Amino acid sequence: MTLHVDGDGPALLAELAAVMPAAPALMDRLVNEFAPTAATMATPQAYWVGLNGWLTDRLSGPIMQGTVAVDDVGEQAWAILASSYWGGLELREHWGMPPVIERLGIALSPPFAEVEQGIVTQMAQRLEALRAGGERCLEILPSILREDAPSGPVHGIAYNAGVQVVKTEDPPIGQRRPHRTPRPAAVRINARHFMRVDYDLPTPDYLKVWRSAFERAVTANPDAYEKVIVGAGGQADLRDIWAHAVAFGNTTWGGEAQDGWTDAYFTETIRWSSILTFGLEAAGLAAFVALINQDPAAATAAVLCNALYLGATPGWLIGLLDTGATLPRLVGEQGARTRDE
Repeated sequence: MTLHVDGDGPALLAELAAVMPAAPALMDRLVNEFAPTAATMATPQAYWVGLNGWLTDRLSGPIMQGTVAVDDVGEQAWAILASSYWGGLELREHWGMPPVIERLGIALSPPFAEVEQGIVTQMAQRLEALRAGGERCLEILPSILREDAPSGPVHGIAYNAGVQVVKTEDPPIGQRRPHRTPRPAAVRINARHFMRVDYDLPTPDYLKVWRSAFERAVTANPDAYEKVIVGAGGQADLRDIWAHAVAFGNTTWGGEAQDGWTDAYFTETIRWSSILTFGLEAAGLAAFVALINQDPAAATAAVLCNALYLGATPGWLIGLLDTGATLPRLVGEQGARTRDE
């Protein structure tokens, strides 16, 4: 049975649509590729979070292997943005608005112009550098690494992996709730071990390749590695950004934030949020390889994969807050259905 996504992604500013054009045909093709994996999931109520995590891994691999053209990344980034948006809708529809929204004082409403304009600015910067070539990508990497937000490679890895520790580990390193089954070392990350993440999941080959390249670069030129971390005068130390991001998950997904989730949904979120981190980690490691070795090809891969993820976190936020929207349906040869039927 061939599946089709019947529904809309987030409404986009014209400027955002220009750099992340909607690609429903691409989404349909990927949804059909995901179908065998979706059939193994513990609950259909986690379909969209699963698709989102799967897409990031599926699309990151070819980018990090150097087989994706710059002109193709906009549509792929839209697929990540749209699936993130649907993941946010799915979470709110089934489990209610997460308490973090009120706790952090987030008060946004459609059309979310400020959030989307931020994506436009970042995507335009990345695309300009990518089209100018690898040397230009090398020039912008130090500032991209220091973005102390999910768009930054260092922050993105540390926060996303750190959230899984918050959910699964006991104090003092996490906030596992008493009714959740212990999951020791489902994800391992801490403030001490910079750029080190371990997953209780098979590691994709593209990530293994960049882990190895990172170790070779750091071992061969430790002084250059330290210079990348410390930066030029007045720049933030990347170890500080890492430590802050690892801990930040305690303020967003700790405590009662996921108490109402079923065990099946909880388990799938850990699985797919961990998988989502694979591409983030690969891009971050490639950025270090690029700067240590002054390697334009590695810089291009790092910036291209970073661009892929720029709509991921904003997409989730918009999905949570777009209370008038509804989840799309999957339409096949046997008619339409929602994922939780």
